[in-house]
Amino acid sequence: MGYKDIPAGGILEYIKQHFEGKLVTDSRSPAGNWLQFTLEKIEKGSATMSLEVRPEMTNPYGHIHGGMMALVMDEVIGWAVVSLDMNANYTSLNLNVDFLYAIKQGERLRASANIVRAGKKIIHVECKIENMDGTLLGKASSNLIVTGMKPADGEFPVAS
Repeated sequence: MGYKDIPAGGILEYIKQHFEGKLVTDSRSPAGNWLQFTLEKIEKGSATMSLEVRPEMTNPYGHIHGGMMALVMDEVIGWAVVSLDMNANYTSLNLNVDFLYAIKQGERLRASANIVRAGKKIIHVECKIENMDGTLLGKASSNLIVTGMKPADGEFPVAS
């Protein structure tokens, strides 16, 4: 079954069957696929993923680049939004990021996002990134808005 074959209300179940607990390299998000994350857990309104900080993700100090951390946040937020299975397409209005601690190349991080409020037009999401010991490395909040844009392949709704 491909994305186009998913029945209404079946997106979350499809994601659980095809991605949960696995390394994600074939989702609809090319940037997310590049991250090479593992979708640890997904439930309606929340998502958790983990990944290793690779050399190409680092700044000159050998720590994760701020832009890469923001990409991780935006990606996990997108998965949390898609888990709502709302039959609409969303795009980011903003992404407010706080960088708190660094993480080195070769270390693993865990990112989680939770929907705070899902309105008819705007969804508000909070996100946090921790190292595997539970130290809070960064946090973010984002508002996403319903958009008339369609996915390039015309398949199920996604957040970007």
